[in-house]
Amino acid sequence: MVKNTVIPKDNNIIKIPIEEAMPDNYLPYAVEVAKDRALPDVRDGLKPVHRRIIYGSYMLKAFPDKPYYKSARIVGDILGKYHPHGDTSVYDAMVILAQDFTTRMPIIDGHGNWGSQDGDSAAAMRYTEARLTPIAMEMIRDIEKGVVNMVDNYSGSEKEPEVLPARYPNLLVNGAFGIAVGLATNIPPHNLREVIDATVAYIDNRDITVEELMNYIKGPDLPTGGIIIGKKSMISAYETGEGKVTLRAKTSIEKLDSGRLGIVITEFPYRRSKAKLLQVISEMTADKRYARALEPISDIRDESDRSGIRAVIEFKKSTDMKLAQKILKYLLKKTDLQCNISFNMVALGDGKPITMGLKLILKYYVEYQKEIITKRTKRELEEAKKRFHIVEGFIKALGIMDEIIKTIRSSKSKKDAASNLMEQFDFTYPQAEAILELMLYRLTGLEIDSFEKEHEKLLKVIKKLTKILESEKEILKVIKKELIEVGEKYGDDRRTAIVEEDEKAKIDVDEIIIDEDIVITMSKEGYIKRTSLKSYNRSSGKVEDIEYREGDFNEYFINSSTKDTLMFFTDSGDMYRIRGMDIPEFKWKEKGEKLDNLIKGIDLEKNHITAVYSIKDFNLQKDFVFFTSIGGIKRTGIESFVTNYTKLMALKLKNGEKLIGVELVDRSANVEFIKVETKSGLEFTVRSPEINLEDRNIVTTPLVTLQGEDFAVKMDFSTEPEYKEFYININKSGIIKVLNSGKSSKSVFTNSSSYILIFTLDGEVLSIPAFMLQNVDNSGIDIKVLMKNIDVGNILKIISVEDFDCGYVYFFTQYGMVKKTALMEFKQIAGCSTAYKFKDKKDSLVNVEYSDKEEIEIFLITERGMGIKFKANTVNTMGKLAAGVTAISLKEDDKVAYCFLIDGNDSKDYKLNLISEKGNKEQINVKDVVLQNRAGRGKSIMLIVMDDKVKKVY
Repeated sequence: MVKNTVIPKDNNIIKIPIEEAMPDNYLPYAVEVAKDRALPDVRDGLKPVHRRIIYGSYMLKAFPDKPYYKSARIVGDILGKYHPHGDTSVYDAMVILAQDFTTRMPIIDGHGNWGSQDGDSAAAMRYTEARLTPIAMEMIRDIEKGVVNMVDNYSGSEKEPEVLPARYPNLLVNGAFGIAVGLATNIPPHNLREVIDATVAYIDNRDITVEELMNYIKGPDLPTGGIIIGKKSMISAYETGEGKVTLRAKTSIEKLDSGRLGIVITEFPYRRSKAKLLQVISEMTADKRYARALEPISDIRDESDRSGIRAVIEFKKSTDMKLAQKILKYLLKKTDLQCNISFNMVALGDGKPITMGLKLILKYYVEYQKEIITKRTKRELEEAKKRFHIVEGFIKALGIMDEIIKTIRSSKSKKDAASNLMEQFDFTYPQAEAILELMLYRLTGLEIDSFEKEHEKLLKVIKKLTKILESEKEILKVIKKELIEVGEKYGDDRRTAIVEEDEKAKIDVDEIIIDEDIVITMSKEGYIKRTSLKSYNRSSGKVEDIEYREGDFNEYFINSSTKDTLMFFTDSGDMYRIRGMDIPEFKWKEKGEKLDNLIKGIDLEKNHITAVYSIKDFNLQKDFVFFTSIGGIKRTGIESFVTNYTKLMALKLKNGEKLIGVELVDRSANVEFIKVETKSGLEFTVRSPEINLEDRNIVTTPLVTLQGEDFAVKMDFSTEPEYKEFYININKSGIIKVLNSGKSSKSVFTNSSSYILIFTLDGEVLSIPAFMLQNVDNSGIDIKVLMKNIDVGNILKIISVEDFDCGYVYFFTQYGMVKKTALMEFKQIAGCSTAYKFKDKKDSLVNVEYSDKEEIEIFLITERGMGIKFKANTVNTMGKLAAGVTAISLKEDDKVAYCFLIDGNDSKDYKLNLISEKGNKEQINVKDVVLQNRAGRGKSIMLIVMDDKVKKVY
């Protein structure tokens, strides 16, 4: 489908939606960047700019045996003909090809200042000179024989090679690094001899494994030497094309001329600036975080000269060999003296970026060389056959030379002579042309012999070339032979040593830490420091003397050691760790440094530190006990926190849940009671359930259910709680108070072993253990904290329950409904729940009663003075969500005003006083009211006029 794009008159701006423009333009851009700039071709191992530098230099005849050219001349020629980009990009690429500390087998022979391993840049191109190196000629050898495709340059005015012949596997030998759009490549350099041996081995056995190839290629061979550690890592990297291996500087501890010990560095890691690395070490000696560990260092100097690299870190006179070795390990751990080499072997194969393993790279290279040899052999065979044909003509002509001369003399022109030769002596046109151009001295007997020898020689050449083209095996033999010749001519010894044991790359941190007792302080805002115990003992030791900024104060005081691990638990459930020695040392009065500057990833603005522990030994039989804001508890063994990572998830939290406390206990310790304090002011102690050890990524076990929006702010171990008996009272404002006596109808006598059930007019119920309320202070607690959306005026009844396994709860509504529900239905309630479901939304409860007696009678009085008494056993037991059954059939203008339960076995008289709104009074004896059937209309027990109704019953 053709897109409807509007092209304005100036042909400059095209109006098109960005969502269409981006996919159409960005993807081609990304592909072109990868192909034409950033990624090397697997066949010659070169990016386009490097290929153009080599070809441009070749066309300028800047050969190894010719004088140097000014770099600016070479760069200018390449810019004008092949590479229409900035001169800096070309010259910078050329500098890399010339540096023997960056490129394993330099392609450019540079004359002048071409930079140094200290990070110095090369001189400007107007000052330097360059030419191709001998091995660069192997990259371009046979190009004149048409072995590669020549393509138009950017302007179509010149031809340039699509790829160079590359007579050795340059991608592996010199490696590559570059960044494209969305991908990158990083291929370390290797030893030329080893790569050629591996290529030959691959040609001999296409099924060879990567591990077998590594018998030839031991690993990367870097221009700057060094030591590579870990064979397993390399095998993985060579198989997948991705990975990393450890690279270490070549160091030794020697006794210097001064008589002191010193670390001597003779080989620095690849692509690491020597000067910058020594500067970093120098700065570390003045940094409070490292100064104590590096205190024995007295001098750092660079003694490198023309004879080689040599840097010396000199120690103080008192430093012995053991301490020197410890400091060397410390520097390997903390600096780039030991670093990683990344493998990300991405190259262009068949025009597409592919992540390639070692074997695939060799496969592509060998297949490409087969093409090169085939094309070259065809070209050579064609030329040999042409020459053979000419020589055949010469030999034939020498036998009849007198007749030929006579014919030529009788001819009118050269063209006529050629025609006559072809007609009279049966020569071909090329033969006739060659005879006509033959000089007379070639007619001597000696020359005749040379033609015959050449004839025999060409016959052998043609036979040999034909044999090569007819057999892939012969082509591979040629490739092997020429590769071996290149290896013998240009190969050198390996510079980088290989240590196969991966474990040797690991440096045990405990080995490099100087064990020292320290004191750690941390403020509320997260300023942390360490002070040696000796220095602390000489100071005042008062945290008030620490100079925190206004509003900040010390929150943690920890006795620790430089070898200890500090564990910081945050309210988000994460654990962050840092070694004691990595906390910077400050004087006692100094506040220190922010923790989030020391531990990557921790954000003190979003997370609060809940607990801090200093751990010396993770093998101890100890556990962490975690407490959370929703009343959860969890126990995890200390060994679960052994890690090299800075951050671990300590426990899994639910939405809205926060970690509020952490305790470290002996594994044998039995946690029986937990004291809980909540945001609303509740303070109580609960018995802890049996807590098993669990993994870190497990949620907590509920210890207690907190009501409404209340949450725990503190939880701690406690002793057995005190048993109390008390009254719970709810006043008109909805404030729950604990009193010594009941002061209203909305109060109940209870004890620490009971549960409180609070019922509302709209059929809701709140269940809460009485012990949670027993320590409420004199100001009380608002019930809205426990029941979020409650209307205080809707609180109907409070019931105290000690045993849920017996008895029933009776519900009565103003529309004359009754329901009997077993008390045990309310045993599993966690917070608020529905206790009664109304059939009519306008209905509401008028009373809730509890009884555990068998013979119970129910008595109801309506607003119009009607009364009914019936047996409770006529009401079947129903669930919490049931709507109940009819207790009394009401007239339309009547409602239930009063109801209660009567013990049928009690002979006591129940006298009730009824008062109407107009002041009329009536006293009745409940015993005198006759039992009726449930759901009847009842009996009039008080005369009520039309606009009057029962107001009060007592």
